Amino acid sequence: MYHSPMLKTIEPASLQLRDGIPYSAAYGDVYHSADGGTGQARHVFLQGCGLPDAWAGRPHFAILETGFGTGLNFLVTWAAWRADPARGARLHFCSVEKHPFRAEDLARLHAQWPAFAGLSAELAAHWPPAVPGFHRLALDGGRVLLTLMFGEAADCLPQLDARIDAFYLDGFAPDRNADLWQPALFAELARLARPGAAAATYTVAGPVRQGLAEAGFVCDKRAGYGRKRHCLVARFRGEREAGRCPPQRVAVVGAGVAGAAVAHALAQRGTEAVVLERTGAPAQGASGNPAAVFRPVISRDDNRATRLTRAAFLHDLRAWRALDGLDWATCGVLHLAKDAEAEARYRVALDAAAPPPDYARWVERDEASALANWPVTAAGVFYPQAGWVVPQSLCAAWLAQGGIALKLNASVARLEAGPAGWRVFDATGAVLADADAVVLANARDVQTLLPDGGWPIHDVRGQITRLPAGSLPWLERVIAREGYCAPGDRPLVGATYEHDDLDLAPRAASDAANLARLESILPGAATGFDPATLDGRAALRATLPDRLPLLGAVDGHAALYVAAGYASRGVVWAGLLGEALADRLCGEPLPLEADLLAAVSPGRFARPLRGR
Repeated sequence: MYHSPMLKTIEPASLQLRDGIPYSAAYGDVYHSADGGTGQARHVFLQGCGLPDAWAGRPHFAILETGFGTGLNFLVTWAAWRADPARGARLHFCSVEKHPFRAEDLARLHAQWPAFAGLSAELAAHWPPAVPGFHRLALDGGRVLLTLMFGEAADCLPQLDARIDAFYLDGFAPDRNADLWQPALFAELARLARPGAAAATYTVAGPVRQGLAEAGFVCDKRAGYGRKRHCLVARFRGEREAGRCPPQRVAVVGAGVAGAAVAHALAQRGTEAVVLERTGAPAQGASGNPAAVFRPVISRDDNRATRLTRAAFLHDLRAWRALDGLDWATCGVLHLAKDAEAEARYRVALDAAAPPPDYARWVERDEASALANWPVTAAGVFYPQAGWVVPQSLCAAWLAQGGIALKLNASVARLEAGPAGWRVFDATGAVLADADAVVLANARDVQTLLPDGGWPIHDVRGQITRLPAGSLPWLERVIAREGYCAPGDRPLVGATYEHDDLDLAPRAASDAANLARLESILPGAATGFDPATLDGRAALRATLPDRLPLLGAVDGHAALYVAAGYASRGVVWAGLLGEALADRLCGEPLPLEADLLAAVSPGRFARPLRGR
């Protein structure tokens, strides 16, 4: 049985003030000094870690904070970074929080600090719901990357894959939050620290100094802030290192959602991406469907697929708003239970997770009928912020990022590794690209280019059916139940799941199967459609036995990576997986938990994972 390493539910903090200072009744402690929160942040944490001087001239700089709290340390750091002309290209700020504030409470708290009003508003617009796991927020045009880790520090920190330059040790006082200040915390700091990394904290408690020293930090007291006599600074052993050189040029094979997302993320990090597409336009395979449904999933055990899909879905909601020309709608997705057994499973899963109602909630049959604008025969789960997206518009928006060179009708036949990187050839032997690294994002064709990969990729044919224009005019949301029906001028019904069938020609039998799906979802809605008026489109999904994608480095091949096997969740997964792969190539903190990255690793079929 799979057991998630993270909390299944997150209990938000309760907003309370004591003498005007944010206060936690749960810990019996204030969030910052009575002498002023912004002054404390600057004196204890920024100055204690040698900032802003320490980030000057660095391509990227990573800070880890052990308690996000009100977010004031982050706002002060962000403001200082923006104001510094010597700053690097990107600031990573990773922060753990067991009890995050709700967005509306955070906004009320931040009203105390009007100097940060613009930054606070941007943070509030991206603030995630109180669900467990990692949440990557791209702020300041993608130059500031905030990775929030909702859960226990003891669970979250071992899941962080990063090299940290500075630590803000800012949990509540050791005598109020003893669970945080344990030997395991200091061991994790040592694992994550770059040589010469700085650490700073408000407390000078003996156990904290001892824990840091035993983990390899050299500690020193310095003048405290306000009425506090001392605070603590520390430096990790070793000399500060320059850091690894990211690839300057990466060839990405494939211009569907997987490849476009990787190219976009690389280009944002200053790496040139050369996208090689074998057809005459991007998004011509499964990414060429007229629309795709995006939504999270729930499960009783909160398994890896559930966690990955949740993180990716929430990332999409934040990141897609910044894309120009994207055709999408958060109209809501209603997923009806197919039978009593499924209904019981959904209820148990929702009870176990207890998600915020704006993320997922149970609806009985009457409310489901109201949401569908049609009498349905089952209850189900409603995802209010889910909806549909046009994949071709998503690929186009990603590929519009500066720093991407798109080459069409560039069919890759062979890769050749050399001392300077990789050379990519077509079938005639012509060179398509020279690059420091290659990413294979060409679905099932990864096996053609790398037959020794050993990946059990299976092709599944899927046909969608478009109804005649003006059909189902009352349909406003996506309704799903062993298939789905999406609204639009020409509503979309899908999709078939046909194994061992590579024929991409649309067929009437598949359209008929989709009409049967429509009838199951919305009884009576499929009546009267003339099959001759239907428009089908078939594509192949690249799937793997564990229903998870392939993402990461290819064992035995330096600087060769794969992003494939996205199956029917490509539009949901692609954005966050692209971020993760770009961070891996560029040596920056990763936006996903380590066990999820291991679960999607291309090498997993050679070393089976426990659980699912």
